[in-house]
Amino acid sequence: MKIPSTGWSNKKSKVERVCKCGTWKQHWINEADKPWPATCSIQGCANKPTVGAHITNTAIAGEKIVPMCDSCAAAIGTFTLNVQRW
Repeated sequence: MKIPSTGWSNKKSKVERVCKCGTWKQHWINEADKPWPATCSIQGCANKPTVGAHITNTAIAGEKIVPMCDSCAAAIGTFTLNVQRW
């Protein structure tokens, strides 16, 4: 499945869920089967990612977890992902 780069936003509902991986960061590492990246997944952001953020896009069903810095994880509105990393 090709993931669109544009039209993403942080998930609005912050329902506390537990992941059997321990953290959403570890969940992303396990699912992506890649090491944690050095920079945030948001295009144009060079900050170090600190969380596995929950994001949504109207073009696809469900939500995704991506490495994100605290600042981008708190952002409101839409953003573009740097999908070349995946």
